[in-house]
Amino acid sequence: MKLSILIPALDDRELLKESLPLVLTEAAVMGEEWELLVIDDTGAGALRDWLQAEFPLARCVERAVNGGFAAATLTGAEEAKGEVLCVLNPDVCIRPGFFEPLLERLEGSDVFAVAPLVLRDGEQTDESLPELVQEDGAVVIRRAAVVEPGAVAPGYEEGYPVAFALGGAFLVRRDEFMAQAGFDSLFEPFYFEDVDLCWSAWRSGRRVVVDPRAVAEHSNRGTIGAHVPKRLVRASIEKNRHLFAWKHLDGEALEAYLDGLGEELADAVASEDRERITWLTLALDQLPESLKARRRAQALPRDHSATVSTLIKSNSIRR
Repeated sequence: MKLSILIPALDDRELLKESLPLVLTEAAVMGEEWELLVIDDTGAGALRDWLQAEFPLARCVERAVNGGFAAATLTGAEEAKGEVLCVLNPDVCIRPGFFEPLLERLEGSDVFAVAPLVLRDGEQTDESLPELVQEDGAVVIRRAAVVEPGAVAPGYEEGYPVAFALGGAFLVRRDEFMAQAGFDSLFEPFYFEDVDLCWSAWRSGRRVVVDPRAVAEHSNRGTIGAHVPKRLVRASIEKNRHLFAWKHLDGEALEAYLDGLGEELADAVASEDRERITWLTLALDQLPESLKARRRAQALPRDHSATVSTLIKSNSIRR
């Protein structure tokens, strides 16, 4: 089984200096055929010469224009030769023994994606074992539990079920990722595309798990935070939170969202909170596209209530 390691990047040389040696070391000892592709999303060819000089084992894939994380990942997947893709952010540093347990877990036919246990400054956060929770109707990400890094979670020998695999550190079969045409462009430029991809897999009866035997450190110093103002990052997150709800929620979950949305909008108008109104306006600009995405989601084999029931049992969603 050949593994294609994809790292979408801008001009992240300092981050890559730290993360690439660890990737190359672990790839060399895992006992599988592999390739490393760094996708230069600068649109200016900023990384090719530097990579050739510093990391000649990495193949640089250049994009003509900057397209964002989802587009860069899809470009890498299109160029990849491996049966399995491992997507990593430049600011993710992997620990020894990273690849083997993840590849082993992906051998399960019902597993769509697998992720390592992701730490930040050595601590477990909401992205370590993520679950989806509705708070005042809004879908938010919370940590499901705390487990021992580097060991199988007791009672979860087949992997800890999570709502989604973090887009900056996960493995997926290439043919299945390409069958989805990568991440849904609805969520461009960034955030919630990984949640959507994996939620769609759950709806189709597939599993998404974390194997804590594989551990990665996410420094959160990546390209988005370094190049995009915090106000625009927050706007993208909140816009896409609405779009995710419009695409996926049904039944009681949808009712809770609509009730919360009405209260939030009324409060935003009363308090003249223009930011919250702007977030909803940005989402409404994509309403036709989101309705098309919803119809696609509704056509998936399992209905939403069955999926919610499955995830409740595995502690991956609460209402």
